[in-house]
Amino acid sequence: MIQPQRLHGKPANIARYYTIGDYYTKGGNEPSEWGGKLAVDLGLSGAVDPKLFRDLLAGKVGDQQLGRHRGDGEIQHHPGWDFAVNAPKSVSIMALVAGDERVLAAHEGAVTAAISYLEEQAQLRRRDDGKIVHETTGRILVARFTEHGSRELDPHLHTHLVVLNMTNRADGDPLASLESREMYGEQRVAGQIYRNALAYSLREAGYQIDADPRSGLFEIRGVSKDLIDQFSQRAEAIENHAREHGLVGQKAQRASFYATRKAKLKIGKEDLTAQWHQRTGGRLETLHKIADVAQERDAGHLPPTEREASRAALFGLRHLESAEAVNNLGDILRTGLAAHVGEVRLDDIRPRIEKHELAHKLLSTHESTGDRILTRGRTSRKSWRLELALTQHIALGLDDGRPIASSDRLLAVLEGTSLNKEQQRALVETALTRDRVSAIHGVAGSGKSTLVRILGEAADPGMTLIALAPTSSAAAELGNKAKIDFHTVASFVARGGQGITERHVLVLDEAGQLGNRQAQRLLEISRATGARLLFLGDEKQTGAIEQGKPFWLMRRLGLPTVELTQAVRQETKTIKAAVTAARAGNFVEALARLDSVSTVNDHEKMAEQVVNAWIRLKSETRDGTNILVLENATRLIINNKIREALKDEKGLAADDSRLSILAPAGLTDIEKHMARFYGAGQVVRFDRDIAGLGVARHAHYRVAGLGRESTGRQLVRLVDEQGRVVRWDPQTTKARHINVFNPEERHIAGGDRIQWRLVNRELGLRNAERGTVEKLDGSLATIRWDRNGHVQQVNLSEHRTWDHGYAETIYSAQSKTYPRVFVLAPVESPLVNAQNFYTAITRAAFGARLWTNNVEELIAKLDRRSGEKTSSSEGLGRLKTDRVDIFSKRREGHLASLRAEQERVRTDRRDRALERQLHYRDRLPRGAAEHLAEGARSVAQLLDSFLENILDSARMDARAPKTGIDRESQFPAARPGPSNGPER
Repeated sequence: MIQPQRLHGKPANIARYYTIGDYYTKGGNEPSEWGGKLAVDLGLSGAVDPKLFRDLLAGKVGDQQLGRHRGDGEIQHHPGWDFAVNAPKSVSIMALVAGDERVLAAHEGAVTAAISYLEEQAQLRRRDDGKIVHETTGRILVARFTEHGSRELDPHLHTHLVVLNMTNRADGDPLASLESREMYGEQRVAGQIYRNALAYSLREAGYQIDADPRSGLFEIRGVSKDLIDQFSQRAEAIENHAREHGLVGQKAQRASFYATRKAKLKIGKEDLTAQWHQRTGGRLETLHKIADVAQERDAGHLPPTEREASRAALFGLRHLESAEAVNNLGDILRTGLAAHVGEVRLDDIRPRIEKHELAHKLLSTHESTGDRILTRGRTSRKSWRLELALTQHIALGLDDGRPIASSDRLLAVLEGTSLNKEQQRALVETALTRDRVSAIHGVAGSGKSTLVRILGEAADPGMTLIALAPTSSAAAELGNKAKIDFHTVASFVARGGQGITERHVLVLDEAGQLGNRQAQRLLEISRATGARLLFLGDEKQTGAIEQGKPFWLMRRLGLPTVELTQAVRQETKTIKAAVTAARAGNFVEALARLDSVSTVNDHEKMAEQVVNAWIRLKSETRDGTNILVLENATRLIINNKIREALKDEKGLAADDSRLSILAPAGLTDIEKHMARFYGAGQVVRFDRDIAGLGVARHAHYRVAGLGRESTGRQLVRLVDEQGRVVRWDPQTTKARHINVFNPEERHIAGGDRIQWRLVNRELGLRNAERGTVEKLDGSLATIRWDRNGHVQQVNLSEHRTWDHGYAETIYSAQSKTYPRVFVLAPVESPLVNAQNFYTAITRAAFGARLWTNNVEELIAKLDRRSGEKTSSSEGLGRLKTDRVDIFSKRREGHLASLRAEQERVRTDRRDRALERQLHYRDRLPRGAAEHLAEGARSVAQLLDSFLENILDSARMDARAPKTGIDRESQFPAARPGPSNGPER
């Protein structure tokens, strides 16, 4: 880990701190050294001279004095920054307690790799025509000091990289102050570069490591955890202080770092080593044995092959782009390194990334997108093509559909409704348009579900509406309100549009939660079948978990859209005003309009206050008040505290059961395909049988560990309930059919609220469905579900994907309405953003209360973090170039060919459907067959009529080359232009 800190104080004091010693007397084996390209220019090498170091901290370089000249004649110069590089605790133990000099050398080499990367990010700031420009110089002066102990006198190998406040463009140029923003931004990348270089060197030295591919952290195998904990007094003190004061995140925990610092002590290095040996006791012999075995072991640690290095580099790109279309180059490198600790170093994967850039498979972005700072934004050509396909689908959908309802039926239905004028206009435009793909963009609570219900009532005979949504709860919400069939997007696209025709209307709710790939699949199904596709959404609400913001993007690319601007959900003036202000980005006003805003510094006390406020409500008011949180960790805290409070007031049965549950492990699709991301004890469940392995769908398989094939490929060793071992290669199974869980335990009692956490078709339960346990007999629960009051008996030991259901995440609550909501918004949470805040308060019909730890910082963060996802098209500056009108002119011939092809595809689908129907007729008794024959003749007549209408068009296109509908084949292979240039 690298911890950056801005230096404060007088240069003399700073110089003394690093060069003379702090909490123990520095020994000769604790080196200091000059580094950086400026050191070579200035003729600095070897150990750091304290007097020269003091002058450089003051900005004195030869005859030049850096800094600002103030009016009183004083020169103001900031001395620099300290980037502290900390070794893993097991590394400190083996280097300092076991005394293995090779481990010390590995640390120093890894530090060099980290500072070299940070130096590449060095910049200076200058003015150009009145504008501030940041220019990368890649040149710094650093004084590095390696130390061996912590303030608690634990073994703690770490190096202070004191980066002095100076840089220049080239040797001989005048020096200028250093702009450190980029270096700060890349600190996590540099930290991972250090860990990978260190782990690689340790493996070369014969050591074995245990690494976590998700965090990129590692420890030396064999060093016991209890010894690591014993020598981690400093970390424990910081952690305890942070927990007691509710400090979350690295930035917040710096307060704990300074609050727990002990007074300085003086002790000699030899005495300190003797103390460590005494504290280690009999385990010192074990440490020496680990070092001896490592030295004797045939290293055999070969450098990565071309394939292994490429796989690591591509993992960084593919893993990140599964969630974001545009990512910082440094994050791509860091992610690839973290997943392959001890196997690759920066120099192994960076050339592979650069190769992709040279081939224009990885593109550099130059426009801001999303709400993150993208200093070196990169997007893949594949991601951009995915977004360009949206434009093409919109163009192909124009004037390619049939109206959902006739004018006469609309008028008849409208007479019996109480829709406002805006809703009436939206209904009429949506029903009568001949565009196959269209949208209704409405503010939260604008009555979109009501419109769908009325649209279904007005639809012409034979037209069938189907409700879709990214989550099962949202799909069910729309389906039940509109009284139509419903499916999740995932389950619908998995069937590939089977049974869908041009007589269907696919109504997609919560379109803002849709990712690029799912949007693409829906559009492809609509195109192939001719079915109408209607998007419903609000781009201000919480977005997709997966890559992209297609609803936002399609609206800007020219998707025919009707706007609903009037909210009808909110019932009081105050909550209406709060929602309106939040939507406009006026968060000061929005917070002022909430029922209350409470400030609590301690996170634990914040949760207690929320629970106490909820417990004080009357029973019927509790039922209508939902507690909304940002992440699952807070959800668990709230659930536990509510259970404790309910027990005190006898709201839960006295006897409860302690049962095992399965909590989702949160693996991404790419992680599911890599054995290294599976840990012993996890449970895997498959949605499909794997006949070759004898794996049964929906059975539970425990992860026993990892193994390897003879080819070297990693496998996961699974154990079924009968103890049979299955060697499984995750790459052979589609990610959507794999569910990975972490076993946990929960207390459950009669009266408890429960939430289902995974779709269960056997029980007929949806994800996020909630209910109340009316009776509990061991693990057999009688549950009354909220959805329709249905009472059901469930064996919670057999069906384990449940949890307590008092608090709910904001993502899960989207599409739902509650009378009142309580919202927790700790500023340090990475999920605090404008979209989540707006979504949370728009769930309330009558009022909302909010708890945070700092109102001013919360407002600043909501202003700064919109929550928007990134877009390749936006980052590449192609929003205007790729609009439907411009794209259609540029690709006119190509679109004509695709239109002809889609008509051929639809005709083929209809022919096959007719053949199936006739085949089915022949197998029925005579009376039924005659009845179906009449229907078949009607279908044939319709087909003949349709074919006659497109005959001329088909003849015109007969000589055109046949083009498929595979999205990857629809685009040219040229590199996208950065702005408005023509597409080659």
